[in-house]
Amino acid sequence: MSNILYLGGFELPDKNAAAQRVMANAKLLREIGFDVSFIGISKDIENAPNVVEGFVSNPVPYPIGTKKWMHQIFTFVESDIILNKKPNYVILYNFPAVASLRILKVCHKHGIKVVHDLTEWESNNHWSPADIMRKMDINLRMRYCMKKMDGVIAISRYLYEYYRGCVNTIMMPPTVDLKAEKWNRNRELTSGHKIKLVYAGNAGFGIKDRLDIIVKAVVKYSNIQLDVIGMNENNYINGYGSLPKECNNIIFHGRISHAEAVKAVQNADFQFLIRDSNRKNNAGFPTKLVESMACCTPIIATLTSNIGDYLIDGQNGYVVDDCHSLVDVLDSISRLSSSEIVKMKEACRDMTVFDYHEYKNIIEKIFR
Repeated sequence: MSNILYLGGFELPDKNAAAQRVMANAKLLREIGFDVSFIGISKDIENAPNVVEGFVSNPVPYPIGTKKWMHQIFTFVESDIILNKKPNYVILYNFPAVASLRILKVCHKHGIKVVHDLTEWESNNHWSPADIMRKMDINLRMRYCMKKMDGVIAISRYLYEYYRGCVNTIMMPPTVDLKAEKWNRNRELTSGHKIKLVYAGNAGFGIKDRLDIIVKAVVKYSNIQLDVIGMNENNYINGYGSLPKECNNIIFHGRISHAEAVKAVQNADFQFLIRDSNRKNNAGFPTKLVESMACCTPIIATLTSNIGDYLIDGQNGYVVDDCHSLVDVLDSISRLSSSEIVKMKEACRDMTVFDYHEYKNIIEKIFR
């Protein structure tokens, strides 16, 4: 059996979105005959699991302090640790440029192929010495390192189109196992008298999700309730400024576990995904959309990245664009009957495009 070693800043089993992606990819690779193991990170190294869903995991401590951050950027793990695993392939998840090139050189010397799992093109608009170094790393990684890889797994059409002419590139959005119990897809789909909307995630205070725009729009509708998962009211005020007056239909729940967040999405009628169109958002692809569809919950979204390949306006969610403002969409939603909402939820349940099993033929174009 051929071996694959997956390296990167993911925290298993489900501490970040990166963990969700690499786990789904690993399950697919296992099903086509590979033995996959992980070296990720952990903020609680003493309690980090050594086996996750049958995969061996040997994380490194989350870097704290300049010296350890520099080690992660330039090395991450020592070469002998990689070679002792005797992999046929190494997959680097959003890896720093210098560490990528070092690992690539070592692996090629020993006949090991290196593939990059690429899910972002970061932006940095600050100019401190650390930020300047970060900008240099991003440019080196995206404009040079990727083209030296034996393959690139691109999360979005933006990244796929950028690299497919110069390196063996496949496009794979975030995927999940739709058979997993946590999605509870066989439950009875219902909708109550009050329409429940949810925002679940790390908003990034305008850099990523425009929660401020969402809050200002929702407050006007008495028959709509918004549950905010991932931040409390003070977090919102510190990041966005004061809340609108009389926002009694908005409930902040703060940070909760991933399992609890999934249940909150399942209990909602729609989830929000409102983002500005920029390179960072267009190069990535929102895990939030994938998990919402897995939960059978329609989404209200702007068409960043290639979301438009999957979101059909009025069928499995609503599109917010120049022709349909967020207020227009909320007006439409506020008039929906329970049966109309359930029908949209059923359309989400019928979608299988984000199930990792659907990508067997695609991933085999790199891992043969």
